[in-house]
This record gives sequence, C-alpha cells and structure tokens, in this order.
Amino acid sequence: MSGIVPPQIETPRTFIGVGARELAILGVSGLLGLLALFLPLHPALRIAAAVFLAGSGLALAFGRDRRSGKTLEGWLLDLLRFYGRKRFHQKGAMEAHPARQAASQAPVPEAATPGKPAIPWPREAMRPTRLRVRPLSLGPGLLLSVMSSAFLAGLLAWIWLGGWFEIQAWLGGSGF
Repeated sequence: MSGIVPPQIETPRTFIGVGARELAILGVSGLLGLLALFLPLHPALRIAAAVFLAGSGLALAFGRDRRSGKTLEGWLLDLLRFYGRKRFHQKGAMEAHPARQAASQAPVPEAATPGKPAIPWPREAMRPTRLRVRPLSLGPGLLLSVMSSAFLAGLLAWIWLGGWFEIQAWLGGSGF
C-alpha cells in the first residue's frame, strides 16, 4: 500500500457553507467571550480574555490538520487511540530485513516530501454556497495568532483607556 491517505473533507450542511458543528462552537465561544467582558478584572484584561476565547472558538471550529483534513477533536482522538493501544514486541523486528531495506530505498511520493504544500482541498468536494469558508491550518502558528491577537487587543484597550497617560506619569513627562 503505497501512496498518501486522502484527507477527510466534510461537505457543508447549510446554505452559507458552515455546518452545525461550526455554528455550535462559534455560538458557545461567542457566549463565553461575552461573559468574559463581565469578569471583575481591569477592562483591558477583560477585552483580551474575550478576544482569546472568541479566537480559540474560531480556531477550533475552522481548524483542520494540514495532512489529513481532520478536525482538532478527531486528531486528538486518533492520538489517544494510538497511545492507548497495546504494543507487542516482535522477535527479530530490529534486525535488518531485505524487504524493509527495499522499502526504505523506494522513492518518496511527491506530496509527502517536506517543503511541498499540503494536500490541496478539491473544489468539487464543496457544494456551491454563498460563502466559502476555507479551513485554517492547525498548529502552533494558529495558536500564536490567537494569543497575539488577544495580547494586541488588550494592549490597545489599555492604551485607549488611559495607559499612555500612566506611562507618562511614571516617566515624569507631560502629555501631548
């Protein structure tokens, strides 16, 4: 069995191209973000928490694994199944075997080589909708994007709510 396993592509279930799973996750994360605005914290921290919760929900709803096209929960379930299974040692498994050597010298398929773009999402798998939502690539970059957006929103809120004047008071300067 050579080749790459094709990604699992879900067809959209609503007229705007977003399924019920995505709508439920966005609704819950939006509600949590709204509730974060009422926490007894500094307003800038409340805004940062709300942006982080809403961004995390957006990443969870639309994030897909680049290689397999699975959602975050599908990928985590596969990981749990892999580490939860029983393992058996086979006699002579570590010895060099001619079939294994031939398989290791076989050419690597083009799409599996590092540096190549991920498996493209075929357009024919998606029904025509009014709005196309492209999946986000799950990974540390997406988490960093959500965290940096939350930090920048909190920083801008702090500056807007008088943080600039606090800095000037600390430094002993006058206002503009």
